[in-house]
Amino acid sequence: MRRLSAATVLATSLIVVASLLGGLPSSASAGQSFEPAPSLTASQQAEARRGVGPKPAPDKYTPPAGPKFNNPLAGKEARGRIRRHLLRTINSVPGREQIRIASWNVKSTDIQNALIRAHERGVSVRVIIDRGNAGPAKPNPGFDRMARKLGEGQKSRMPSQKSFTRKCVSSCRYYSGIAHTKFFLFSKAGKAHNVVIYGSNNATDLAAHSQWNDMFTIKGRGNIYQEFLHIFDQMRRDQPIKQAYETYAHGSTTSYFYPYKGQGTGDDPLLRDLNDIRCKGATGGTGTNGRTKIRIAQTSMHGERGKQIANRLRDMYENGCDIKIVYAVFGNQVLSILRHTSRGKMPIRQIAQDFDLDGVYDKYLHMKNMAVSGVYKGRTDANVTWNGSANWTGVALASDEIVMRIIGPRIRAQYANWVDYLYANPPRLTGAEAVEARMARARVIASGIRPESGIEVN
Repeated sequence: MRRLSAATVLATSLIVVASLLGGLPSSASAGQSFEPAPSLTASQQAEARRGVGPKPAPDKYTPPAGPKFNNPLAGKEARGRIRRHLLRTINSVPGREQIRIASWNVKSTDIQNALIRAHERGVSVRVIIDRGNAGPAKPNPGFDRMARKLGEGQKSRMPSQKSFTRKCVSSCRYYSGIAHTKFFLFSKAGKAHNVVIYGSNNATDLAAHSQWNDMFTIKGRGNIYQEFLHIFDQMRRDQPIKQAYETYAHGSTTSYFYPYKGQGTGDDPLLRDLNDIRCKGATGGTGTNGRTKIRIAQTSMHGERGKQIANRLRDMYENGCDIKIVYAVFGNQVLSILRHTSRGKMPIRQIAQDFDLDGVYDKYLHMKNMAVSGVYKGRTDANVTWNGSANWTGVALASDEIVMRIIGPRIRAQYANWVDYLYANPPRLTGAEAVEARMARARVIASGIRPESGIEVN
């Protein structure tokens, strides 16, 4: 990804200082001003003098930092872990605060109702989705109802505190692609301020009961929060941005906002990172017996970009890297590349299953991350994780996406261990069910339908 210039580093430092002093931070890569924090209206100032405060939140949840993973095949707690995290965070935002959501789809009655209630207690709620998920071809009556409710009671609100919904035509910030990113911003939730939650999970019921997802929470980092807010404010205009690609670095975290268009986008960002990995010489307890260890969970990899990535992974595996991959839908040519190496078949495993026995997969992996332990960018004891919303496909580069790189052993281990768990425990049918599933799959293939057609890769 794009190297940060000295000017960018200086601008990033100014963001931190400004946020600490209550001033207005600036974009580290675009040089634009972020939206200022709202000031109190005269009526709100009068309320403050009378001791009347904002309406309290119904919950007192302070979202914990770090990753969360759900498992649609496990019990109620594990299945709804991410959904509950989002709901409780929404329900813990008091009046006069702000919620900003950019999600490819919002199709959960519980989440929609929670956002309506937040708006009714004085929270500014703004939601962006892809236009294709709420329209004549794909009705979403719950979203339409939420949009109407968020439009009510707006007259007494300052412009910065008004609520609304937006539907982007393609990518919100470019000419093509889709509005595929998934992030949730909360100015305050419980005792936490500046909460950012991002990852692979859309605000849908499907995400909980049919998909394996991850979401990562950052809190108390005003600079990171403001950068996400800056991207959101660009997205809500649904206008192409010349420098759509933006990147920000803060210590152990670096965020990359797509579309991958503009200056610094001459090569593939993922291939650049893969080319910075070496397979031998891991030290300091990293890797596996001196070999760099790579764990990947990826929904989709196909097309020309998919083949280029697969070829690089094959080269790395042949050079000794310890690689395991779990996936949902890979192209046939990608699978052929990964299955035919000089060391034999690379360890890959599909996490998808047809549990209703109709021949089409109905539960599947929806994560998009990679964890590396070993040699990266000259460091022989590196621990690096990439997570976010981007599939390994060509369309991802033209779409609204968030990719985050996190340096550190604890986060890397959490992601790697989850991939190892999924690899060792794939969804399986047994006995008569397995036979029936194979027969159903053969029938749908014969009728011209692919078993993967039920997988929502976005």
